[in-house]
Amino acid sequence: MTNAPNTAAPSSAEARASAGPTTARWTAVAFVAAGLAFLLFPLLRPWPDEAVASTSLAVAFASDRWVVAHLCGILGLALVAPALLGLRTLLAGAGAAGGRRPGVRSATWALVTAWTGAGMAALYFGAEIFGIRTIAEAALRDGDLSLLADVEALRMQPWAVTLFGAGLLLLAVSGVLAAVALWRAGAGPRWIGLPFALGLVLVLPQFFGGPGLRITHGFLVAAGCVLIAVAVGRGRVHNSSPAVEKAVDNAVAR
Repeated sequence: MTNAPNTAAPSSAEARASAGPTTARWTAVAFVAAGLAFLLFPLLRPWPDEAVASTSLAVAFASDRWVVAHLCGILGLALVAPALLGLRTLLAGAGAAGGRRPGVRSATWALVTAWTGAGMAALYFGAEIFGIRTIAEAALRDGDLSLLADVEALRMQPWAVTLFGAGLLLLAVSGVLAAVALWRAGAGPRWIGLPFALGLVLVLPQFFGGPGLRITHGFLVAAGCVLIAVAVGRGRVHNSSPAVEKAVDNAVAR
């Protein structure tokens, strides 16, 4: 009597194992891209003296560098949530059958706060890109540098600045929650998410600093993103601990 070929569908554990590397690659790419975008924002942004309305200030505001730099800032904000979605997916997929890996709940709330915060903050970046550039172009076209006074009025418009501040505070919360998730999950060294958390916490305060401080902050966020990407790429996040792996093996054997 011949044995029938084994046509059973892959177990949930096997499905998670096959999906893990692909999700890990895209998650690592998203973290690296987010970090690079955060770094390019202050590196590419022109830094004229904004204390005095001048032709050089208007030229800087109207330049393509101004637009590209702020687009990088928006891109950095936009990529944090997909990166955290991948992180949450990997942590959830690393749990044993019927179990839940520590850190998944924190990662879930990190994703929610990041998505909400980034959406709110990105609205302000849109005004920075196109509103300020339009004012600067009008000042250069009309030869009236007094129009640059409207830049501060645009930046400090109550609804705009409130949404921006609230969005960046939510982004800071998401960074802390992501670090907590990695700490609880034991995904590599427990401190692996701390630079990323610190970078997001400082996003709002660094806007009050000069070019040197803001560029340094860009390097901090980039480093934090790369550290998590390396942990993800090495399987520290989606590979389970020995105890979890044994539980999964037992579940599959049954």
